[in-house]
This record gives sequence, C-alpha cells and structure tokens, in this order.
Amino acid sequence: MQINIHNKQRKYNPALLRGTVEESVKRTLAYLPEVGQVISEYELDFSVEVSFISKDAIRELNREYRQIARPTDILSFPAFEWKDGRLAEDIQPWLPSDSEDQTALSLGDIVLCLEIVDKQAEEFANTLEDELFFLTVHGVLHLLGYDHELPADEIKMKAMQDRIVSGDSSVKMLPCGYVVLAGRPNVGKSTLLNYLSGMTLAITTSKPQTTRDLIRSVYNDDSCQIAFLDTPGFHKPRTSLGRAMLKTARVAIRQADVLLLMVEASFKPFVADLEKEILKIADEDDTAVILLINKSDIVVKENILPLIAAFSEAYPFKAIIPITASTGDGVEEVLKEIKKYLPIQEAIFPEGEETNVTERKLAGELIRREVLLQTQDEVPFGVAIVIDEFVEESMPPEARRVYIAATILCDKPSHKGILLGRQGQRIKSIGTEARSAISEMLEAKVHLELFVKVRQNWMNRPQDLADLGLDSKKVELP
Repeated sequence: MQINIHNKQRKYNPALLRGTVEESVKRTLAYLPEVGQVISEYELDFSVEVSFISKDAIRELNREYRQIARPTDILSFPAFEWKDGRLAEDIQPWLPSDSEDQTALSLGDIVLCLEIVDKQAEEFANTLEDELFFLTVHGVLHLLGYDHELPADEIKMKAMQDRIVSGDSSVKMLPCGYVVLAGRPNVGKSTLLNYLSGMTLAITTSKPQTTRDLIRSVYNDDSCQIAFLDTPGFHKPRTSLGRAMLKTARVAIRQADVLLLMVEASFKPFVADLEKEILKIADEDDTAVILLINKSDIVVKENILPLIAAFSEAYPFKAIIPITASTGDGVEEVLKEIKKYLPIQEAIFPEGEETNVTERKLAGELIRREVLLQTQDEVPFGVAIVIDEFVEESMPPEARRVYIAATILCDKPSHKGILLGRQGQRIKSIGTEARSAISEMLEAKVHLELFVKVRQNWMNRPQDLADLGLDSKKVELP
C-alpha cells in the first residue's frame, strides 16, 4: 500500500503527521477484506493520495463539488465506485499495461484542512494527532463506498470508525447482509429456504399464497453471513390480507442487499408483468439481482435456453443460475455469487439467532399446512391459526412434553362444517397429522387440541389482521 502525502499549506509541519496518516490508512484497509482480495486478484497494489490544504482551498472545493460555500475538515474523492466496502465497477480498463512502470492504482484522494482539524481537536479535548487519525479513517471509508446520509448507514459507519480507531480486531468484517427470495407463488422460494436452513421453517404446499409473512434463515460460514428472507408470492390481491402480503414483499425487496428472483424452468420464454414489477423495484434501488431458474431437473436443458434469453434481454442480472431447490443442486453456485455483492460489515446476527420463527409460530404453521393439504377450493385461503396455549411441562429434556391449544379461524360458517367433516373426521385427521409434524419438530410428545371458530370477513378487517400479526403497517426486516 502506497500512501502519498502532499502538503499545500504552511501552518503545520506535515513530516510530524505522516506517521499518523499512514497508520490510519493502513489500519482501515486492513480491517476490510475486500481490498486485500482485489490486490491479490489483480496482483497490483493500491495507493491513497492525502493532501493538506488551507481553509480557503477547501472552501473552494466545497463550493465546486458540493455547492457549499464554507470550509470543512475533510473531503474524499473516490477513484472508483465502491459500495459498502465492495468494488462496484470493473477496474480492468484502468490497470497498467506490462510496458508501464506503474505499480499501484489509486483508491482516490483525501483532502484535509489541518487548521479546522486542530480547532475540532481542541473543542473535543483531543490531540491533533488523534483527531487526524479519526478523520483519516473516516475519509478512507468514504473512498470505499461507506456513507452516513441515512440513519442506518450512519450507525454502521460510526461503529466501524470506533472499532478501527480503538484497534479492536475481535470483530470480523465479512460479506454480510439480507438476501430476499422473491417471485410469484409456488416457484420454490420456501423450499430453498428450508434447504438452506436444514429444517422446516416455511411450510410448503401446492396452494398459492402459502407464505404470508417474512421468514428469516441465517446462513453462516467462515467467510460470510447471509440472512435469507422468504417473502409472500407476488400476486394480484383480492383481500386486505393479500394487499398486506404484497406490501410486505415489496418492502423486503426495497431493503435487500441482494435479490434472488425465482422462476420455474417450465415457464414460457417471456417476462410476465409480475416479474417485471419485481425487477422494477430492484432497478429503482440499484439492487444486485440474481435469477434462479428452479426445478431445472424436470426440464430438458436445451428447453431452458429460450427462458434464459428472454430474461437476459429484459434485465442485467448479475448471474442466471438453474437450480433444484428440493435437492440443493446449484445452491453452492448461488452462495458463491451472493458473496460477491454483499456489503462488507460485521455480522448482523449473533450465533444461535438463525431465525425469527419461534416454536409457537411454527406449530401454528404446521397446523395450517394440514388445513391446506386436507381442504380444497376457497377454504384454505380463508383460514388462520391462533395458538391459544403453548405449555411445556417441566421434566428432563429426553422426556419433553408440550401441550398446545389452537383455534382454526375460518371466513364462513360453511367452511366450519368442511373443516370439521362428517362426525368430526376431518378435524381429527388434521389434528393427527399436525401433532405428528409438531412432535417431530419439537422432539417432544405433543398433546394438541384444535377448535374451529368463524370470524367472518377477517381477511378484510384491519383489526383482525393486526391481532393475527398479518397487517403491514410496520414492516421491518426480521
């Protein structure tokens, strides 16, 4: 790493401050793994240009580049586009040829006004060297695509600055962020989430709109942390519940670091309106999008080519990957591609906090799955599950016993009769299968009691949706 210091002021001796600047730049770059990876990949070092200038000079730079007619302590001018510590453009055209003597590629320029830095140091009861160290860290982070315009970004950047300045190396910086699974219903989003988590977190059936809210599964390895989010399928809603589900999916996409758009290999070779809507949202936010073509094992490979061509023409995907979510075929390639586009930051979730799905919630979902599997027509879409009691008896883990009382809410009186069945046979069957699935999930003996109640038009009543946790007034990433 080359650090070139240019002195364009007369008040302070730059030789006395060189060591502070060099240590600050080196420590910041060492904190971020992507810089080292780029250096290794291209076999070329980076340089950073640091200039000390006067108040008048930095005022003019602010006027020219920021339309601010006042001096500030520091300005950063990146040479390349980075985003959260990730190189976001191809630097190949800027690499020196073999005939050139150039051995380093500039990351950009940091401009400091030592007069203002010194004044700030005095205000904060700091030394000039400490204030300069902090601001140089701040400037290098700007060169690498970190910013503080939004509150969340400001919090993240401040935490990084504090760790770098303190020399805290206990927190590992790695590719980390939210990856949202999006697409129309029944394309295999939940199946992929379950495969990645190694357990059933999201129920899967052949019925559309099975997934109603955001389900998180965190994938961890030594090189990354990926928070996968399963979302409700994009559809044309006919109820307030449907509209809330669609809003939830849209909000998740807008907050994604990487978007996985999933389609089926059997789709006709054109981009439909639902997929166009998803891509439009991603494009507005400049989100990296990877296209997953699921169930590729049941289609002749040559028949997928027209579908790939249609989507390639419609959008600049970062990658297009055929997969089979149920077996995991192609998933390693998906993980490899995702890592390229995640921001470099410390892990979001601590070890042991892999999902937002509690045992209580999953028990309700397993009951709903049985309703979906054992009823037809409109009945499944008008059903919600309320867990009234979830009581674990105090006993040794190997003898775990759980009592669950749940209410199946339905939309119409006629649906209640269908759910109960002749002489109660259907509700008994639903209970038997659900109890077995819950018992396997909890690794415990389960006593399950089911009740059926009618709550007419609950899918269109805001209070009912709020009570069930299915409204979208405050959608946040879990």
